[in-house]
Amino acid sequence: MTTDGEYADVRSRVIRLIGAVLSLDESEMANLRIESGFKRLKKWTSARHVEIIVAVEDEFGIEVDERSIPKLIDVSQITSYVMRRLA
Repeated sequence: MTTDGEYADVRSRVIRLIGAVLSLDESEMANLRIESGFKRLKKWTSARHVEIIVAVEDEFGIEVDERSIPKLIDVSQITSYVMRRLA
């Protein structure tokens, strides 16, 4: 079972990774939320999506199943996926 603290840690790391990959400025980072994703962020293109997935794999030492990649389109979905893989 995971704790709220573990989920919050993973979520903050995912947010930081997305911000770094998308080169978000401070104001954009301040607006990055759990529901932020492909549909809400203009900088989140399909090419950047691949970079985000690779960054997540590197950060957490996991391999993302390629069938899951199209579904991981926001902070919440990526965080939940990482939590499941780390469990």
